[in-house]
Amino acid sequence: MQRFLTEEGRLALRTQHQQENNRRVEDRIKAVLLSDKGGHRQSAKALLIEDRREV
Repeated sequence: MQRFLTEEGRLALRTQHQQENNRRVEDRIKAVLLSDKGGHRQSAKALLIEDRREV
């Protein structure tokens, strides 16, 4: 899978994550960074998000 963030973008998000006080924003930043690595399912699992689609 191809990454969508530049190295500068990843660095900026990591810096923002370290300085952020809001846990919700921290979680969103982590989700973006994990998605950039190709971990869509991992990011959902790490943030305790379940697939609740109805069948």
